[in-house]
Amino acid sequence: MKNISSSFFDPIQQTRYIGSENYRKVEHYLEALQALTKLYDLSFYIVDYYKKSFHYVSPNPLFLSGYSQEEVMNLGYDFYPLCVPSDDLELLLLLNKTGFNFFYNLPVSRREKATISYDFRLKHKGNQSVIMINHKLSPLILTDDGNIWMAICLVTLSTRKEPGDVHIIMQDDKTRYNLNIEEKVFEQVKIKKLTNREKEILRYIAIGISTNAIAKKLGISDSTVKNHKTKILKKLNASTSAEAVFFASKQNLI
Repeated sequence: MKNISSSFFDPIQQTRYIGSENYRKVEHYLEALQALTKLYDLSFYIVDYYKKSFHYVSPNPLFLSGYSQEEVMNLGYDFYPLCVPSDDLELLLLLNKTGFNFFYNLPVSRREKATISYDFRLKHKGNQSVIMINHKLSPLILTDDGNIWMAICLVTLSTRKEPGDVHIIMQDDKTRYNLNIEEKVFEQVKIKKLTNREKEILRYIAIGISTNAIAKKLGISDSTVKNHKTKILKKLNASTSAEAVFFASKQNLI
C-alpha cells in the first residue's frame, strides 16, 4: 500500500541533482529566516522538495500539535496523516495536486510569485483537541530550470469554521485564483465593482475608523455599515477587513 505522505510529492517534476555545495550557498538565507523566528515568534517551516523532507521547523507550538520541534522535523510529511483529520487530508492532497499543476503552467519567471492559502484542522498529539489553522505556502528557492526546490509555509490561527478557502494569489499583480473542487482546477476570480458608498466605507476602514465612527460620519446606522462591510468582503473574496483594504488598494479600487 502506498504511503500517503509520499503522495504529496507525486506532482513534483523530477529535479536535477542538488549537491551539498548548493545547500551551502543558501544556508545564510535560511539562517536569516530562522533569526526572524526568534524575533517575531512566527510559526513556519521550510519544505525541501528535493530531499522530500522538512528542512527547518520553527519552535512555535502552533503547528507542532504537541510534538517537539525535533520530532516534527524527523516526521516530515508523515506528520500530516498523524495530525490532520482524514477529510482535511483528502483536501490537502487535492489542493497539492491542482496547485502544482497551476504552478507548472506558469511562466518560470512568475513561479516565485505564487502563494497558495488554505484552512485546515490540526489534531493535538496528547488530547486530540482540534484547531483550525490558515496555511500559506510560497516558493522560497527555485532551481535554475524553474522547478521548486524549497518552499516556506506560514501557519496562523484561522477564524473560519470550516476547512477550505483554497486560493492562490499572484504577488506581482494580486490576481486571485480560487480552487474549484468539483472541476479540480484553479479559476481566476472576476473582480466585482464596489459601489461609491462601499468605496467610501472601505477608505474609512483603511485609516482605522471604527464602525460606529463611520456610521456617524455618514449619517447611517451601525448595522448598515456592517452590512456594507459584509458585501465588500464578499465582492473582494476577502476574509478580513485588512485583507479587503490590501486587495482593493493593489487593484486601485479605492
